Amino acid sequence: MRLDILVPTFNRAESLRKTLQSFLRAQVPQNFEIVITVVDNNSTDNTKQVFDEMKPLFTNFKFEYLFEKKQGKSFALNTGIKNINGEIFSGIDDDVEIQSDWFVEVEKIFRERWDEIDFVGGKMLPNWETEPPTWIEPLKEGVIGWRDYGDEEWIYNYDTPILTGGHGIFKTEVFKTIGLYNEYVGCDGKGFVGGEDEVLYDQLLTHRKRGIYNPKLVIYHYVPAYRLDKNYYRRWLFGVGMTRHLAHTHHKPFAGATLFGVPRWMCRKAFSKIIERIKYGIHKNETASLAAENEPLVFAGYFYGKHLQNSWLDKPLQSVAAKLIKSHHR
Repeated sequence: MRLDILVPTFNRAESLRKTLQSFLRAQVPQNFEIVITVVDNNSTDNTKQVFDEMKPLFTNFKFEYLFEKKQGKSFALNTGIKNINGEIFSGIDDDVEIQSDWFVEVEKIFRERWDEIDFVGGKMLPNWETEPPTWIEPLKEGVIGWRDYGDEEWIYNYDTPILTGGHGIFKTEVFKTIGLYNEYVGCDGKGFVGGEDEVLYDQLLTHRKRGIYNPKLVIYHYVPAYRLDKNYYRRWLFGVGMTRHLAHTHHKPFAGATLFGVPRWMCRKAFSKIIERIKYGIHKNETASLAAENEPLVFAGYFYGKHLQNSWLDKPLQSVAAKLIKSHHR
């Protein structure tokens, strides 16, 4: 069996080095071929130098390099997928380190259960740069990517958490059915728009692909200090709203009732959370107050993407928002 690992990367040379070192430390089962491909997404730092320096160390793996000039994680992953030949595939982010038994667990799952599953996800645990604040809870699943869903296996569906970004393992053949990553969404290294994982997950379930959460698959996601910041969290939520608008425009149009061009359910949630934000602010409940900002900011991002982005008001609004964020009490 062959596993192809794609590592899309953009200007994170030293972080990439740590990701690659984690592959070298991991146990490799017999009769399991592993091909690792670094997909350089137009980096301007010393990413290629890191690849060249580490290439001689990969004596037990095929270690390859691709360059994708079109900026965006979805472009990088699609370029990689078009060039792989393994039975199974995983995209591992360049700020992730795998646990030492990760290859062993991946091989075991697909060898024993090939006819049962199409994709697998696992745990993503934080690797902190600095001690997290007491109000960390609202940041866990999004900004931080802290995905620990217990120690029991379960089946992915529309009512469960989605497949963990940067940690999914797939039968390569599924992409022949569901298509590649949607290139209208996804991180591009410039802002907070993402959504490639959410759209792919919807494609998997729409085509009735079978997936499981396996707690024995563990990776560690580096969390830099700058992400442990309330205003970073707020900008990220605004980006979530913009991403939802892009997904509704370029993936699956929203068919329900709208208000101001925004799904009405998003409007209702935003309004109710504004009331909660005021209440928790009065009671000085820092964690609950921050959590209540989620839906209003997502609504604002969606509204902005729908009506204001690239309009004559775009740059003035960005300037005002930057000043408000800078002066906002953390």
